[in-house]
Amino acid sequence: MNKLIIIATLSFLLLSCKNGVNNVEIKDSLLSVTDSLTLQLQEIQDKHVLPGFALSIFTKDSILYLRGFGYSSVKSKKPYSVENVQIIASITKTLIGVSLMKVVEDGKLDLDEKVNDILPYKVFNPMFPNKSITVRHLATHTSSISDTDKSDAGYRFESPLLKTDFPDAHHKYFEKLNKSDELSMANFLEYKLSAQGKWFDPDIFISNEPGTIYEYSNLGATLLAHCIEIRTGESFKDYTDRLILRPLKMNATTWNPNDISPEDQVVYYNEMLNEVPNYTLVSYPDGGLYSSVNDLTKYFQEMMKGYTGEGQLLKSESYQEMMTRQFEDEEITEGLCWDLSMGSDLIGHSGNDFGTATLAYFSPSTGIGRILFTNISTETDEIADSFYGIYNLLFKYQLDYFLN
Repeated sequence: MNKLIIIATLSFLLLSCKNGVNNVEIKDSLLSVTDSLTLQLQEIQDKHVLPGFALSIFTKDSILYLRGFGYSSVKSKKPYSVENVQIIASITKTLIGVSLMKVVEDGKLDLDEKVNDILPYKVFNPMFPNKSITVRHLATHTSSISDTDKSDAGYRFESPLLKTDFPDAHHKYFEKLNKSDELSMANFLEYKLSAQGKWFDPDIFISNEPGTIYEYSNLGATLLAHCIEIRTGESFKDYTDRLILRPLKMNATTWNPNDISPEDQVVYYNEMLNEVPNYTLVSYPDGGLYSSVNDLTKYFQEMMKGYTGEGQLLKSESYQEMMTRQFEDEEITEGLCWDLSMGSDLIGHSGNDFGTATLAYFSPSTGIGRILFTNISTETDEIADSFYGIYNLLFKYQLDYFLN
C-alpha cells in the first residue's frame, strides 16, 4: 500500500476523533507510528529469510495498515502485494464454521447430531464402537479422528515433487504426494473413514473416546464440510460462494487456482527456498481456499462485526456460539472451527502448508484484527521465528488510541 493510501486512511480515522486533540498533531503521531512499523518490517525483509509477506491491521470498520514486502516471485523480483492471491491453508476451516452455523439456523442440521445419521456409511472409532461422533465433535477437533500419512493422498500437485528440491525428511511422502488421479472429496472421505473403505486404517483413530480430548484433524474438518454438503444439497464450494464470498465482495477469493489472474499469483517456496509447484487439495475445505490479505481482511471485518452484533451473514447468536469455547475442559479451547488457543483475547485461525503460512486473529477487547501471509513454509526455526516475530511485532502497534 503506498503512502498516499495510508494518508487517505488516516484522514478518515482523524475525522472520527472527538477527543479535542489537534488533528495535525494526531496525523503526525499516527504517521510516525506507521512509519516506524514500516521501517521495522523492512528491516526484517532485508534479512531475506522470507521471500515476501503482506499484512493488514484493521478494525471492523477501518483499515489501519495494509502493505506488502519482498517478492511474490524471487526470480522475477515481482513485489509481494496485498492483492496477491495464495492458498491460505487452515484459515479455510473458519468458513466451515460460518457454513455450519447457517445450516443450523436453517434447521437443516443440529450441533449434537450424530454424523452417522447424516452420512450414507458409518464412521466410528473401532475402540469405542458404541460412542457416537457428533457434528460438534468434528467442529472442535474432539472426534477422535486423527491425521495420518495417508492423508497426503489429498494433495494434487501441478507437477511432480522432486527429491533434489526438498530435504531428505520429505522424501518418504513423495509416492503419495505425487499422485495425480482424479478423486472426489466424497470418495476420499469414504475410502479413508468407512470400515469398508480401501484406505481405511484403524490407526486413523486415537485411543480416546469421541468428545473427551482435543486432536487436531484436517480429515474431521473435511468430513464436517461434507455433512454440510449432504444437508444443503450443494457442493461446499458453491454453498460458501453463495453464503460468504459473493455477499462480502471477496472477488479475488476462489476455490479454483485457475481463476487467479497471472499478475496476482505468487510463487510458493519450501524451506530450501526452492519453488513448490502449484497444488490443490481433494480435501479442500480443510485448507484449500485461495485469497489475498486484502480480501481476507473483508472477511475478518465481517466476523468482527458479527461478534459485536452487526454481522450480515448470520444471526448475532450464531456468531457468539461459533466463537465461544464449547467445552469446560481447560485443555479444549476450540470454538466451532475457530481457534481460541492463542490467548484469552484472540479469535481466529492460523495456517501452514507447502509454501504458505498464514495468521489471522482479532481481539474483541481492543477491536483490532491482524492478518499476515507469507509464501514460504515455516519448516525451520529461522523461518518460523521470522514469521511469528513479524506477527508479534504487530501487537506493539495497537493504534486504537487514535480511534478514541
